[in-house]
Amino acid sequence: MKLLRLSALLLVGVLTQTTGYALTEDLKKQAQISADSQNIDLGKNVAIYKGNVKITQGSIEISADYLEIFNHGKRGEEVMVFSGKPARFSQTMDDGARIAAKAQDIRFERANNLIKMSSNVAVQWGENTVSGDAISYDIVKRILDADGNPKNDEQVTTILQPKEDKQPKEDKNVDE
Repeated sequence: MKLLRLSALLLVGVLTQTTGYALTEDLKKQAQISADSQNIDLGKNVAIYKGNVKITQGSIEISADYLEIFNHGKRGEEVMVFSGKPARFSQTMDDGARIAAKAQDIRFERANNLIKMSSNVAVQWGENTVSGDAISYDIVKRILDADGNPKNDEQVTTILQPKEDKQPKEDKNVDE
């Protein structure tokens, strides 16, 4: 387990050296939700959105088949639980790069700017990827924490791309 966390931290270190911060204005913007249908229980502060659900907050985009929001209407304290086949998350960094993820379930805790993803999770940052059973992403601190599933002997998998060769390749004539 320690090795899994170390590999995730190593990846974060490598990734943060090559990409910028999340758009600084994202978390100061309102969240907009669209869906095919919605049901809001004002007494319980719970909302349910179904079908083609999409939320945008600045450059943050999350899409899913189903969304349940707890603390609905409590400004900035909402907990949004998405499910899909898969549900998707993406955000643009200040330098224009994107972090993108997909999972069966995504939980967005707006009060602490945390995205928690579970079940068949894959995260792509630049050309590098991390996959596992559960991955959380702190939007402000830019910390990615990944876990495998020991019950299924599933480990976290990290794929780091090699350094790009900046020298032009020479064309070699086969006949020479």
